[in-house]
Amino acid sequence: MPIPVRMLNELFYCERLYHLMHVQGLFEANADTVEGTAQHQRAERHRRPSDVGAIEPWVKAPESLHLGDEELGIVGKLDAVRLDEAGEWQPVEAKHASSPAGRQPFIIGNWTLSGDAWPNDQIQLCAQGLLLRANGFPSTSGQLYYRGNRKKVMVKFTNDLVDATLWCIRRARELESQPMPPPLKDSDKCFRCSLNSVCLPDETNFLNATVDRVRNIVPQRDDLGILYVSEPGTHLGKNGHELVLTAPDGSRTNIPLKDLIHVALFGNVQISTQLLHVLMEQGVTVSFLTSGGRLVGQAHNLITKNTHVRRAQFSKFEDESVRFNLARAIVRAKILNQRTLLRRNARDLQSTVLKELGDLARSAEMAESLASLRGIEGMAAKIYFTWFPSMLRTAELELSDGTVVMNGRNRRPPKDPVNAMLSLAYSLLVRDMSTAIAAVGMDPMLGFYHALEPGRPALALDLMEPFRAIIADSVVIRALNTREIQWQDFYLGPDSCSLKPAARKRMLHAYERRMNEKVTHPVFGYKVSYRRMLELESRILARYLTGDLASYTPLVTR
Repeated sequence: MPIPVRMLNELFYCERLYHLMHVQGLFEANADTVEGTAQHQRAERHRRPSDVGAIEPWVKAPESLHLGDEELGIVGKLDAVRLDEAGEWQPVEAKHASSPAGRQPFIIGNWTLSGDAWPNDQIQLCAQGLLLRANGFPSTSGQLYYRGNRKKVMVKFTNDLVDATLWCIRRARELESQPMPPPLKDSDKCFRCSLNSVCLPDETNFLNATVDRVRNIVPQRDDLGILYVSEPGTHLGKNGHELVLTAPDGSRTNIPLKDLIHVALFGNVQISTQLLHVLMEQGVTVSFLTSGGRLVGQAHNLITKNTHVRRAQFSKFEDESVRFNLARAIVRAKILNQRTLLRRNARDLQSTVLKELGDLARSAEMAESLASLRGIEGMAAKIYFTWFPSMLRTAELELSDGTVVMNGRNRRPPKDPVNAMLSLAYSLLVRDMSTAIAAVGMDPMLGFYHALEPGRPALALDLMEPFRAIIADSVVIRALNTREIQWQDFYLGPDSCSLKPAARKRMLHAYERRMNEKVTHPVFGYKVSYRRMLELESRILARYLTGDLASYTPLVTR
């Protein structure tokens, strides 16, 4: 497959960035890429034929050229071309950034490149010139326009620049069949890179013990919102760049599509095909849940794009020792986080309880079989949920009709108020974990600990185990202790219990507040939201599966 010319720019900037974008097919927008795209679109709309020049054989001067060459192995779109006085074609490329000072040339290996333009930009422009030559258009120079400082730079296609460009093409071809290159160390390039939250340069180096600190590069949280729709009969459609929510009474609410990252639909809610298409194109996942909150399925864009990670996942999980080691680590982290939540919140907690949970966490780390590991997890769960009511700041542990607000952990259906809230919180956590896993490129259905069953997102259930206590359980405890949810907010049946509609909305608000809450990451030391933590955890596991990291250690809160 030919290499896009623009990817040579990324390769010279950072080989890891090239591998992520070209080999793995990943892209994330940031302020620079959005503005750069907008500027290209404005230039395309306002370009005049005189901007390109004219040549006699052409009936109309081309506004842009799409060129390729099999021998060079590259293909590209030339946004603009000019004819100079000598009749030679000059590719013209505009850049969002500012040009360098130009005081000193760039010495790169045996090559000397002009100091008036950035080397990676010169190589991209030279590749365009080589495409022009290969297609019969003479070209010995090109122009770069830096919008940042409004400077126009003439770039001569010297022998050194041509050699550097040809080397980049060969190197790009080599990287297609090689593992992802290691990340840069302490490079300022990482701060402006649109894929820094995917690459995780400092985090990867820190976990591999090649650096001793982690800079705050990864965005702390995503500022886009999640839309929950739970009223039966509601319809979601599209009007221009807005999502239109029509309630059963006919009232309408418009929400800008650019502000959404996820849409969750509960029960009998309708969504138009046009809106679904746009949401998937923009990378917005749509979750379909039952009216009680159980995740049924999700609609999202093509997650199979990054087949490298999925192939590594399927390959690694064929190894029983890999699966078992991961399972032990997950169960250990889950028990330790349960212990921490009890230590922080339980009243009149017996000291032996913390010791028992600590011993069980160590036993999980040393378990010799899957059966014994599940037994250890079960014993820890029994202790934890026995003491769970002690974290609730209310004396009403039994309702007026004799119903106990919590009697251990029960589900399908939950039989008491606390378990009804836990089940909803766990369903929301499964949804968010599945979304994070799919965004990374892994398959949420193929896990290493939970049994593989049709319709069960095993990997999402695996990775969410350490987060059950610190996210879902914390939401339930806080909502009850602050009386945001009260005992009269439940429907109580002989064999089941569920939240009333108004209370469920308050529960969703409480969950979202927790997910957007920023806390200090226990390993990397910077503040990040819990939703971002789920994505970080998924990417770290993916880095381990692809060989970028030597081991994987699940998150344990302090």
